[in-house]
Amino acid sequence: LAFKLSDIITVPFGWLLSLLYHATNNYGVALIIFALAVQAILTPINAKAKKGMMGMSRLTPKIQDIQRRYPNDPQKQNELTQKLYQDEGVSMTGGCLWSFIPMLILIPLYTVIREPMTYILMESQETVTEIIRVLKEIAPDIFTKNSYYDQIFAAQVIKEYAVQLQEAIPGISQATLQGIDFGFLGIN
Repeated sequence: LAFKLSDIITVPFGWLLSLLYHATNNYGVALIIFALAVQAILTPINAKAKKGMMGMSRLTPKIQDIQRRYPNDPQKQNELTQKLYQDEGVSMTGGCLWSFIPMLILIPLYTVIREPMTYILMESQETVTEIIRVLKEIAPDIFTKNSYYDQIFAAQVIKEYAVQLQEAIPGISQATLQGIDFGFLGIN
């Protein structure tokens, strides 16, 4: 039971992307619907961040006035600025803090999109590694030197090499041997 903190995000979003792919049978359409769903999830967080930033920017003229009145007294500036924030009900860190939450979601989310064999085909890491190893032996030219995108390249050609993969990996599922359709509007 290996657990990573990013699994809190990658597992549910991987499940959602898999569900959308199997419903549409098209990776492009699934990604578009998926992007809309992620945007809907992030909208309240983005609204809260925007509200905090707007509150901060609304106070900018007043803060500049404090700085102009007390140019040589940074302690007084800080004291009056904090009082202003408190009186206006604006958090000094609220706007910035809410801006970082989408990043904490989007970075692991990129993994879901980059690893379609794990999150759409629901294959174990051992099986994915074995599929990539076998495909690199059979057709090394389909891969680049950057192994970061190996799953995407492998998922595109699994169907073409299904017989060889089934011989090399006896327990591989028929759904995995179908690969993933990366076509969208006639473009791969």
